[in-house]
Amino acid sequence: MTEGKEKERFRRIDALRLYGGDIRKRCNNGSIGSISRDSVYGDDALYRTLNALLFEGNENELERILKEGHKLNSDFIRRIDETVQIYTDIFTLMKEEKPDITDSVIGKRIERVSSLTYYENGLTQSFFSSSKRDYEPEFSHKNGIVLIETEITPNVPYIDFEEILTWEEYKNLSEREILLPPFLVVELKKVPLTAAETKMVKDINRRPPQGKYRIKAIAFPDYRKNIVDPEEALWSKITEGKEMAACLLDKMNEGDIEADYEAYILWKETLQKYLKKQFSRIWYGGTES
Repeated sequence: MTEGKEKERFRRIDALRLYGGDIRKRCNNGSIGSISRDSVYGDDALYRTLNALLFEGNENELERILKEGHKLNSDFIRRIDETVQIYTDIFTLMKEEKPDITDSVIGKRIERVSSLTYYENGLTQSFFSSSKRDYEPEFSHKNGIVLIETEITPNVPYIDFEEILTWEEYKNLSEREILLPPFLVVELKKVPLTAAETKMVKDINRRPPQGKYRIKAIAFPDYRKNIVDPEEALWSKITEGKEMAACLLDKMNEGDIEADYEAYILWKETLQKYLKKQFSRIWYGGTES
């Protein structure tokens, strides 16, 4: 592997590590060093903001901020070029380093009840992680929860952290995480919730899971077929509106529920269209269409 290719692969792997909460910097020799203090690359809860920007509307942001007590990081909007690089680096790993499987892989996840609507509509809205371990109480600190089994079938983009990362590179490897991309076609089916599972985990308000579901990953569509906006035009709107969108996210962080967030929502829609076209080209090849 050439030096340029190695640096490129390290950058993509580091984007995945960052998404998983490992904010240690990589040294010039490829080893892992000290914790980053950068406002983006040192955010150990980066996944919250990255995922919120991929959901429709702003209900996800308000739930995380107002009901769960988390602030979201508006620097991911102000530095949108770097943020898009993180998104595309992770998706590229899903293309280039996807394990070969012949049978389905099953992961488990504790999800917000409020997120079920998106999966009922047949799509993952954001990156979707699950674990090859059992349901873990540490991931239940959400407002109203359900249990999810994830069935990952051949020929869909995904990442198995254990297949890509080493113990030296990634501090959370024991979580045995599997990651699906946003905008993936899925099927949702309700399944029985056992008595043991109702006692296993509680939500942020100490309430048991409100149900159990199985999500089956189906396919990643080629969004270039139905998004007619040229990527260049989408990118211009994204960069021109980023400061406005960042300021509106800051207002949400301050608990302002009276502001008009329509411009923020439209900005996110443009970002999502742009990413759909980017991901489609990565997955299917070719050029913009």
